[in-house]
Amino acid sequence: MQVYNEFHHGKTRGEESIAVLPFRNVSSDRENEYFSDGVTEEIINALTKVRGLNIIARSSAFKFKDQDIDPRKVGDQLGVAFILEGSVRKSGNKVRVSAQLIKTSDCFHVFSEVYDRELKDIFEVQDDIANKIVKRLTENIGIPELKKRLVSSSTENIESYELYLKGRFHLSKGSLEATNIAIQYFDAALLKDHDFVLPMAGLAACYTFLGGSGLMNTSQAFMKAKEYANKANLIDERVAETYLALAMSSFWCDWDFENTGRFIKKAIKLNPGSSSIHGFNSLFLMASENLDEALIEANLATRLDPLSLKGKFRVAELYFRSERFIEAIELFDEILSENPYFNQASILKAWCHLSLGDIELAADIFRNIPVSTDRSLTFYGGLALAFYKLRQHARVIECLQDFKKEVDKGNLHWLNYNYALIFRALGESEKMFQALEKCLGERNTPLIFIKVDPVWNEFRTDPRFIQLIKKSFVQEKGGQFVTIQSDTREKFEMNLEQLLYIEAQENYSRIVWQDEGKINEKLLRVTLKNIEGQISESHIIRCHRSFIINSKVKFTILGNSNGYRLKSMLLKETIPVSRSLGKEIVGKLNPSS
Repeated sequence: MQVYNEFHHGKTRGEESIAVLPFRNVSSDRENEYFSDGVTEEIINALTKVRGLNIIARSSAFKFKDQDIDPRKVGDQLGVAFILEGSVRKSGNKVRVSAQLIKTSDCFHVFSEVYDRELKDIFEVQDDIANKIVKRLTENIGIPELKKRLVSSSTENIESYELYLKGRFHLSKGSLEATNIAIQYFDAALLKDHDFVLPMAGLAACYTFLGGSGLMNTSQAFMKAKEYANKANLIDERVAETYLALAMSSFWCDWDFENTGRFIKKAIKLNPGSSSIHGFNSLFLMASENLDEALIEANLATRLDPLSLKGKFRVAELYFRSERFIEAIELFDEILSENPYFNQASILKAWCHLSLGDIELAADIFRNIPVSTDRSLTFYGGLALAFYKLRQHARVIECLQDFKKEVDKGNLHWLNYNYALIFRALGESEKMFQALEKCLGERNTPLIFIKVDPVWNEFRTDPRFIQLIKKSFVQEKGGQFVTIQSDTREKFEMNLEQLLYIEAQENYSRIVWQDEGKINEKLLRVTLKNIEGQISESHIIRCHRSFIINSKVKFTILGNSNGYRLKSMLLKETIPVSRSLGKEIVGKLNPSS
């Protein structure tokens, strides 16, 4: 397990690494814990926006909640050079926040601050703390100095903000009951401020969780997630969580890999230090058959969230998909030693043994998976297949009967996926393909990874299987498509491969592109700066305060360092280049003459 060990067990304390530990609630009212947790999370989220900074994720940092901590031990466990700890006292509309940045190697206090403010000034306090941390790193290890706020006043309604924090407090618990409570708080926050983006992102996260975990109808859940994410994105396109929600709904609900990739790129650009974004990207890359890239992303997510079993599971699953079964089993054993009820680990461990030919052991693992609400996952289908390989036909029939009893109880999660495996074990290939087609049509979660699932290896050359896979996934459009949202909320989809340039015209932008030899134009009420924020591809570059160009277009460069202009055979007009950008633009373009 060389790659995993490098990132997890062999942690090094880079000077750019920090953990923000949960701020203690020292208010007289214990109910204010939601507020101290919220302050902590806001600072974590702010720091994930800084490229080059390794900020430990909430799930690992919060393992130290309500503990007397030794900075050296925390540094060892999390592999960080610094920790930020503090406390929050909230009373009425007053708040006191204390924060200390400590070096873990020698417990040296880099800075210690106390803020006594009005509650409405809490955004400024969070921004000041985050910027003090970044300034410390700017001075010592070369992270570029920031020219922007890391925490902005996302609402002027402080009551709405508190309701939002209560929602996030419950969402972090990860249960059905807590998520439903979170939805109520987010809804209440929006009643106080209809344009508050963060509760919209919170609702998108709630429905993404419910759909992805099978606690709500997948299609309904992800449609709601997409609705809230789109609404938030129209108001403020700078919130990474909305792009993550859009990526997840495109992935889990639509199986649309093209849009998933586009949204996840934007999320990473906004929050390059987010473990959850890199973790999801690893799943997307895995389903896209890019297993090596997926492992790099999974290991990065694990480094940012080193105490997360979910992160460790991602790496183990990638070993399974890559048919590195022995390494996968070792990691699954580590996970199960910490949490015996991590049923997905048990299920994939059983499949590993089945693939290795350890059929009795695989059947035993399937049989002894602890009873829980997700017992019907691939439990029955996997067990049936194990009995088939053991030539115990009667027990395969028993599996079918037991599974039907579960169905009669209303346990329908991944119904047709289990039927597909059971019919496969019974040798009824026609029924297997019918069930497989149904569960592909229903977008059953396990099958989004069917292209990299060893379970289906023996069918890879079967024409029926090939055709089924081909029609189940959204076909790529054959280009780099991006949807530009205007200030009037109009949406315009364009293929960046066809784009020639975009010109600013006061409050409008003129988009010029070529399609089948014809030059087309579109005028949108949106600024050039706004368009820049919506396109993350490196070949779309600003060459002048009024022009964005596609650097893949063959331009001839006219003039000299005192003033360049760009000429293309496709265009009548030339495009100016700012003097300050001349050298950079010339370096990026390949002139035709």
